[in-house]
Amino acid sequence: MLVLAVGVAGLLVGAGAFGDADGGGGGTASTPPSARTPSGPASPTASPARGSSTPPPESAGLLPFGRTHRFAGGVEVTVSPPERFTPAQSSAGHKDGNVAVKVDVTVRNGSDERIKLVTVVVRGRDGDGRETAQVFDPEQVVMPLEGDLLPGRRTVAAYGFDLPPGAGNTLEMGVSVGFDGDAVHWTGELA
Repeated sequence: MLVLAVGVAGLLVGAGAFGDADGGGGGTASTPPSARTPSGPASPTASPARGSSTPPPESAGLLPFGRTHRFAGGVEVTVSPPERFTPAQSSAGHKDGNVAVKVDVTVRNGSDERIKLVTVVVRGRDGDGRETAQVFDPEQVVMPLEGDLLPGRRTVAAYGFDLPPGAGNTLEMGVSVGFDGDAVHWTGELA
């Protein structure tokens, strides 16, 4: 299972999750659950992310963590503020001395069609602008989205990333839906 997840992630790296952003905006604030949950009806929106110093300007194409973005096809995505975590011994992608962080990515299918969750591409950049390695930790359920998502349903998955020491205290996440879709970017400080 881990080999399949790593293989799929490698295939998706070429999908360009850090292409031109469409500018964000148009979303509502939401606080996602902190662990993977089964698909279910979307919850109502809540308050914006806590602990963020100054929210980035949405006109610059950056959303603050915790904000929901609605893509043109009706799919809504929310990225939670990053949290530090200690990967299990059986994890992949983490190097000793680096800082592992995870974010919850919530996807709600507001379209009229079933979507393949493998087309939701999530990538991270550290405070210095370098792309970060992804951490896979099946023991702690820090694994990418998988399967299909029916219309009107939602799902949550935790994504892990490995930050080198001294790489700044901010993280930028890029998420695209569909292999040809533009990425939307979230940013903020590490907790």
